[in-house]
Amino acid sequence: MSNIKTTWFSFWYAIAFLTRVPAVNLSKALKENNKAISQGSLYFYPVIGLIIGLVLAAIFYLCHWQVNQSAPVPSPGFDSTSLVIAALMLLAWCLVTGGLHLDGLADAADAWVGGYGDKQRTLDIMKDPTVGPMGAMLVVVVLLLKFAALVVLVDKFEGWALIGAILAIPMLARFSILPLFYFTPYVREKGLGSNLKQSISPIILILVTTTCLLLSVVFLQQKAIFILVLAMAILLWARNMMQQRIGGTTGDTAGAMIEVQEALLLCALVL
Repeated sequence: MSNIKTTWFSFWYAIAFLTRVPAVNLSKALKENNKAISQGSLYFYPVIGLIIGLVLAAIFYLCHWQVNQSAPVPSPGFDSTSLVIAALMLLAWCLVTGGLHLDGLADAADAWVGGYGDKQRTLDIMKDPTVGPMGAMLVVVVLLLKFAALVVLVDKFEGWALIGAILAIPMLARFSILPLFYFTPYVREKGLGSNLKQSISPIILILVTTTCLLLSVVFLQQKAIFILVLAMAILLWARNMMQQRIGGTTGDTAGAMIEVQEALLLCALVL
């Protein structure tokens, strides 16, 4: 398989892996070169974040257009339609990702509490498909934080400031998986992320990092440095927790970090 085809299918593999968007016919390509395609998909994670941001932006503009059609003169003070628009954006966010990272968040939360500090017990609980009270509680808290931040974003921000924020946050959260996998051991030898870690090229990692940094400056402008520093702090904090408890990362803990980053970065952006 040529490099162009491998890159193309890697992009669609990333879409299929991180979203519920129907992918092109991957079955034949994966049979021919499964490892190369899955490994190459990792570099497209920030791109998938941008696509998710574009979906949210489309939902916002569609709702905003409908509101202007029905009530062209805005009322003073808080606009209650912001609640509905934010709820629809959050719904689209959950639907397009299929709750993949929320599932990882729930599993990781249950494992951290139920594992009692034991590595193997923590890993075993993360493999359990059932959701416990701690996992359910943390999922609700994260969704509430996202919803509240989206309400403020829709009500107080406008123009490029709003669209830039919607694009930057999902992108940065998914980009964080690259340095996490590169600098952190993957605990499960047969896990989905074990092959991905082996594929990361230092040169391409630097190029992707530089691109994401530049895009963050374009999207967030004067708030870029603050958000980037906070994103790095969350990454280091999450990695430290993973190292101390299980000696590395898993797919569930990586998904949990994405959700926590999105929620906290959104809140920090609107405060």
